[in-house]
Amino acid sequence: MIMPIRNNPGFQDHFDDDADSIMKFLWDFFPAPMMIIRFEEPGNFVVEAVNPTQKAMLSSKKIYAGKHLSYIFPALLCDELIVNCGHCVADGVPVRYEMAGGYIDGEYHQSDCQILLKPISTLQGAITHLLCIVNNPSTYSSSKVAHYSELEIERRVMERTDELTTINQQLSYLATHDWLTEAFNRRHLLELATTEFKRVYRYGLSLGLLMLDIDHFKSINDEKGHAAGDQALQTVARAIRATVRNCDLVGRYGGDEFIIVLPETDLHGARTIAERLRSTLQGAELFISIGLATLERNDQTIDDVINRADHLLLSAKRNGRNRIESASLTLIS
Repeated sequence: MIMPIRNNPGFQDHFDDDADSIMKFLWDFFPAPMMIIRFEEPGNFVVEAVNPTQKAMLSSKKIYAGKHLSYIFPALLCDELIVNCGHCVADGVPVRYEMAGGYIDGEYHQSDCQILLKPISTLQGAITHLLCIVNNPSTYSSSKVAHYSELEIERRVMERTDELTTINQQLSYLATHDWLTEAFNRRHLLELATTEFKRVYRYGLSLGLLMLDIDHFKSINDEKGHAAGDQALQTVARAIRATVRNCDLVGRYGGDEFIIVLPETDLHGARTIAERLRSTLQGAELFISIGLATLERNDQTIDDVINRADHLLLSAKRNGRNRIESASLTLIS
């Protein structure tokens, strides 16, 4: 369509006879708004096509081929553009002028922009169309950020910040929780339990710890499938959360083993919680064994309490399962 340009000797030689694809590339990706304007008759100019950048700038209005320029531009700007389009057709030469106003993000703003009009003629020399290029520094620059108004930039930054915050929260949760049961994972549980151990030990407070697992869990997996085993683990985790306090720590220690840390809870209080949990799960046809240990005078770390609870859990298994084994309480003076 831009025949005078293509007929320029030497132009195609630079592009391996691929001028059409070059022009299409510029039309699709050049960062300035461009339009092809059809010359109907003196004073009558119609939009033939708009490039993707122009479409983005005029997002508040739908552009259709055959629409008059007044469909895009306000009256004063349209009148000025039509006058200059007339000069371009009459003189047969490019016209460049400045226009006080433009579109940013689909809304009209008073900002200076330059308009370049280039006549497009047929092989016979008749001017039938104009190429209109809008150079508006307010709408684009070498920086991608300059494609947007300040409000748009601020909105996008806030959206991105919210997205990153959400992603960080999700990553933090995944790093500290067991994905299946939503209890703390072993590493994070031990970190929190260590902190709690130091606190209660320092102030001479009590601490109870339950270690439990599901009786005959392997049989559940073997006979009913791993999906049933996963469901059993989730049921136990939900029952634990419904039984303990918000200040208690619940974690999946490994396999079907769970640990519950009960701050400021003595042997009697811990046993009450353990029995309530065992009874709840028994009603759901799940049976658990529990080892119950409490903080003792000679304990150096939380591992000492965990090891005792582990041995008591083994005793509960040996003594018939579906039971609670606990040691006597030694107060810290």
